[in-house]
Amino acid sequence: MSLIRLENISKSFAGEPVLDEVSLRIEERERIGLIGRNGTGKSTIFRVITGEMDPDSGIIERMRRMRFACLAQLPQVPEDTPIEKIVLDSFAELIEQEEALTRLEHQMADGDESVLAEYSDLQHEFSVRGGYTFRTRVRQVLQGLGFRLDEFNLPYSSLSGGQRTRLRLALVLLQDADLLLLDEPENHLDMEAREWLEAYIRNCREAVMIISHDRRMLNAVTERIIEVERGEVFDYTGNYDYYVGKKALIREQQQKAFEKQEDFIRKETAIIDRFRYKSTKARMVQSRLKRLDKMEKVDAPPPEASEASFGLGEVARSGELVLDARKMSMAYGPLRLYSDVSFAVRRGERIGIIGANGTGKTTLLRHIAGQHAGTGGEVVLGHKVSLAFFEQNHDNVNRANDILGEIMSMRPDWKPEQGRRFLGRFLFTGEDVFKPVATLSGGELARVAMAKLILSGANLLLLDEPTNHLDIASREALEMALTAYEGSIILASHDRTLVDKLVDKLVIFENGTATVHLGNYTHYRWKNKQEEEDRELKSTDEVLRIRRETEEREKKKSKQRDERKDKKRVEKLESDISAMESLIEEFSHRFAALDPTDYAKAQALKEEYDGMKQDLQELYAEWEELAG
Repeated sequence: MSLIRLENISKSFAGEPVLDEVSLRIEERERIGLIGRNGTGKSTIFRVITGEMDPDSGIIERMRRMRFACLAQLPQVPEDTPIEKIVLDSFAELIEQEEALTRLEHQMADGDESVLAEYSDLQHEFSVRGGYTFRTRVRQVLQGLGFRLDEFNLPYSSLSGGQRTRLRLALVLLQDADLLLLDEPENHLDMEAREWLEAYIRNCREAVMIISHDRRMLNAVTERIIEVERGEVFDYTGNYDYYVGKKALIREQQQKAFEKQEDFIRKETAIIDRFRYKSTKARMVQSRLKRLDKMEKVDAPPPEASEASFGLGEVARSGELVLDARKMSMAYGPLRLYSDVSFAVRRGERIGIIGANGTGKTTLLRHIAGQHAGTGGEVVLGHKVSLAFFEQNHDNVNRANDILGEIMSMRPDWKPEQGRRFLGRFLFTGEDVFKPVATLSGGELARVAMAKLILSGANLLLLDEPTNHLDIASREALEMALTAYEGSIILASHDRTLVDKLVDKLVIFENGTATVHLGNYTHYRWKNKQEEEDRELKSTDEVLRIRRETEEREKKKSKQRDERKDKKRVEKLESDISAMESLIEEFSHRFAALDPTDYAKAQALKEEYDGMKQDLQELYAEWEELAG
């Protein structure tokens, strides 16, 4: 049985249909990407699956005892509760079993054997439920999501919004569930944490349905794509790249079939019109009319949904050197974000700034923009350079204005009709242009900020996470606009696809230092992997070299020990030979003094003498072997 079955699910809000007789199934251990424009109903599907929202009609079936985990509000905890304890509290039953096992162990240590069976049963259950690994898993997940070991004891009250989101994600990943529902889990994750999450999803035993605008993540983890569009769902087997190709092919085939049928209908209609009133052709006309009437019509492909137009237009040509950053530094007390950062930007160059969260990327952009002086260094702008800054939190957008008023503040020479036409490029039409900025969603606010950026006419753009809150279609539109932009760009982003497509130089922040890499993110990762493999190879070679040298030393020492033993043995043999020769000579005298008639004594003396001669020969043989 499927984990989840939705059959003909419909849901409307304020009379507007969001889902229209949607059907889908989720099977065990599937990896599904749920995609679509913002507002198409992806989150609604999640809420219907979890039971948080009831559909207007349709059937929902869940496998008996099916458990799901999804991003939810953090539990109510005292403000001073450390991060690690918040996560460990979700393993309360295992911790109780752990404590019970400890008590039973103490009882057995005191000689109480009556609890042995109870201990064995509890230990088996504890082991099956992951009792011996849950603490390790907690630390692995927290570190994978970007929490350092020294942050595990941070109190809840000190966490930023991004850290709280990552903590919520950790709680989801660690739940004992059959299905994980992940709604944009990449939010607030840096590149390294995103790659860790991808590996985690690929290897976990749970089924996963993920809403994401990160195309690289969708490619890395999904084996099925479900697109929500115009209230319907369209199912594709494969990852995101497969979906893009398959959708384009289906659309092309539908368009060709539609055009072919339209051409056929046009020709048939022309024939019918030509012979309609000729009695001799009446049967032929009626036959063709019936055929047209019974024909199953092929619909034209639905028009593509409107997308924002981020075209940046022409900008003034700057000098060859656009920006020269020299020995820039920034620190907050003992905390050093970066120091001695130097790089130059040439005309038309695109530079990406990457690094873990908290390393200072946004601070550096603000430093370049002149919003703070840093603790050292200078920034020199080139000839005819005008700079505009797209801020991640959009602090330069006035929340007191409505959308049209905010745009008109940039172009007071425009008439309102011009402002409204311009805003249409950013999907603000009709009465939408009078929405207060303070009420806008993240995606809407980003589009307003981008509109202001375009109106600035700047030929140097500082972009801080420009794709945040944008759906995939808007991201692709922005990529096209930035690719065609004639000016220079400095971009800080965790969007690996954007960085790959746009930049040709990276400034990499790590451990308070910044290094420059020529190439995009994929090239940087490839080079890092090569260097790691080289280091591993060198490390292996070094281990083998040390092992060989150690073995050679041991052989040499062993040989020297054997030589010393042989030398001592030779000396001992020579001493034994000398003593034996003296003893044999003494026996010769004893034979001379022996009574010839005492046959028994003579025989015994001879046997003893022959034995000593034999021993002497053996001593000689051993001495020759060692001394030779």
